[in-house]
Amino acid sequence: MELKNNIFEIDYNSLIEQGYKIFLFDFDNTLNKWRNSSISNETIQLFENLKSKNVHVFIVSNGKPRKLNYNVEALWLARKPLIFKVKRFLKFKKLDKEKKVVIGDQIFTDIIFGKLLGAYTIKVQPIDTSKEFIITKLLRFFEKILLKILKNVI
Repeated sequence: MELKNNIFEIDYNSLIEQGYKIFLFDFDNTLNKWRNSSISNETIQLFENLKSKNVHVFIVSNGKPRKLNYNVEALWLARKPLIFKVKRFLKFKKLDKEKKVVIGDQIFTDIIFGKLLGAYTIKVQPIDTSKEFIITKLLRFFEKILLKILKNVI
């Protein structure tokens, strides 16, 4: 698991050179605040840049379906960390054999999901934790403990 402050700190060119073809982004608190429906112009530019390099960009979110301001394929209600829905989606797209990167803000959903999927995982800092479910807040508490332990081990 790689740690970054946000999606813009990731070295996508290096990942593409290593053969990664699929980039699966969490939405809430990774690309924008929880329950928001817009994608920033900076993120749109990033997605366009990635697509121009012949890689696939998808949003995979446990959140409810919503209409976005940018045309990107999104798999809502994904049930992460379970992988069945995403595996079926990628198989339907004939992309199930490609190398994948999962980018998200939560260890217990996004990162575990990525590991189960066999993907390279990148955890980013959440954009805004002020308005989250109580369970998410509890999981973030345990994440902080886990990250402190991992930093001492690595």
